[in-house]
Amino acid sequence: MWKHEGGRVLKQGLCLVLFFSVLLSGCGERGRTIRQYRESGLEAMERGDYSAAAEAFHHAMDYYGTAKQEGTELDILRYLAEAEFRGGNYEQASDCYQELLERDGRRPEYLDLKSSCIVKAGGDLKEAGLLYQEATELLSSKKKGMPEYHLSALYTLGEALAKSRDPGLIEEAAAYYNEAQVSGGQSPELCARIGKLFFDSGDPERAETYFQEGLSLLEQQLPEVKEADRREEAMENRRELLFNVAVCAEYAGDYAGALKGFEDIAAEYGEDEALTHELIFLRSRVSTEGVE
Repeated sequence: MWKHEGGRVLKQGLCLVLFFSVLLSGCGERGRTIRQYRESGLEAMERGDYSAAAEAFHHAMDYYGTAKQEGTELDILRYLAEAEFRGGNYEQASDCYQELLERDGRRPEYLDLKSSCIVKAGGDLKEAGLLYQEATELLSSKKKGMPEYHLSALYTLGEALAKSRDPGLIEEAAAYYNEAQVSGGQSPELCARIGKLFFDSGDPERAETYFQEGLSLLEQQLPEVKEADRREEAMENRRELLFNVAVCAEYAGDYAGALKGFEDIAAEYGEDEALTHELIFLRSRVSTEGVE
């Protein structure tokens, strides 16, 4: 009797060992497959093939099934969102960031990236603005200043609001830019963005003030820029600001001042098609005014 019962217990124990061995083997195989898809996705991201990257990350997510592993799964979901965003699939990226907001908390970077997705997908600017504002409040409460991702979201939203031609939305964009000045300080790029906002809204005089301020800040920074790539970029930004200042002078009717500005740019940077066009027009205009 004892042997019989013991044999049954032994068989049951053996079955359980085999069951857990198979189960663990399956989990190990699934983990390896997930890692392989993750690595494939990262390699595709490195070479700029965002469609292949998104597909690989989708496969990795599918392998989790109902067995949620928050740490690694959220990591892959972040990569998936980035791949969809970089690939221009903004609605899909927005869905990913929404899931991250629900599962990983309302982090400023998720709010900003979802805001940018909505704008780039042609969605509701009001919703995008609310997400951006929430991110701003969170960063302010943590004294985080203006991280790069927040500035990027600001510029994306600001440009969309400016293009709307709606006076109320343009003022909203100006308010966001002013908040950024308070939080992160003035910068040449921020000045250029604000100047463009006012120029596009039909206020070249106010725009020129910001372009001039951006130019002054940039020229103060130039002596500190030593790396060749960064210096080349800074010099190109300087050219753009000089060009914008001259355009504002032209719109204000100061044709002689605008011509001098464009001629100075040509002497320092050389001519391109847009600059040549401006020079021809203004030389003709100034010579005509002289005759009159």
